[in-house]
Amino acid sequence: MTEEAAHENGALLPVEARKLYARVAAGETVERGTPGVSVLEERGLAVWDPVSGHLTVVGIDDAERRLRQSVADALTHSVELFSDLASVLSDLRYGQGSRQASASFSPAVFLEGTDAVNRVISAASDTVREDVVSARPGRRSPRTLSLTQDRDAQMLRRGVSVRTLYRASSRGNPAVQDRVRVMSPLGGRFRSLAGPFLAMIVFDRRQAFLADSLEGRPAKAGAWHVRDPAVCAFLADVFEDQWKRADDWFGAASGEDAVSTPLQRAILRELCAGSDQQQIAKALGYSARTINAHLTDLRSRLGLRTVYQLVHWWATSPERELS
Repeated sequence: MTEEAAHENGALLPVEARKLYARVAAGETVERGTPGVSVLEERGLAVWDPVSGHLTVVGIDDAERRLRQSVADALTHSVELFSDLASVLSDLRYGQGSRQASASFSPAVFLEGTDAVNRVISAASDTVREDVVSARPGRRSPRTLSLTQDRDAQMLRRGVSVRTLYRASSRGNPAVQDRVRVMSPLGGRFRSLAGPFLAMIVFDRRQAFLADSLEGRPAKAGAWHVRDPAVCAFLADVFEDQWKRADDWFGAASGEDAVSTPLQRAILRELCAGSDQQQIAKALGYSARTINAHLTDLRSRLGLRTVYQLVHWWATSPERELS
């Protein structure tokens, strides 16, 4: 029996079945076909005694356990249906061969929880046809990297272009290093960027996944699933700009003859924007001690004593044009 049928009309247990349970529990004998009997049987709240042939109800503790499990199953099923809704509608729209949204189409839906996000991303991975671009500024655990590796490998084997942008600090993460080592021979392309960038995943310029910047919910709370074609195309262009400014994972860093490093230039840009060293450390994925060490190193190379002198040098330096 399906959960939809079990909870038809929103009733956990119809009134007539509740009254019948009480009557049978009080010792009344009922006939087969009595209204409410079939419901009690389907819910596992009553059985026919093979010896006496009478209907017998289960104890109240067992009845409570069964009803609670029924509600839990119904909730799980509802969550799964809601999580699948975005990908189903996306597939239906793609199958129409039209980019015109219907009046009822929602251009963005917030997916609650990482499990829901991962399910919809997996569905998008199964239907992507041309390219996937992914900007990942946050630190990713070895478990997360392992879970996504098989998915990305399958896309690459189907001929899908897969590009991933990491923070420069990720170059020291062994799990990321292993991922790049395994995926590169399959055709995966990787770059790193010292400065801050927008986190996103975009599939075929048709659908995108973004962290919540509207209400500021943490990444573990979920993500926005965006399906507006114009917005997705814009996000793909933003990624391309970030990709152009990034350093190839296996290539030489840009501005290798410059006095400053890409990370130091990113720090100086953030300083000029008004961020303090703690804020800069969070934005770039380093510790405040590392940020301070890089500023000290650059001041030493330039023969400057203070950060204020360093910012003044930066304001007139041609290295501002470097990424």
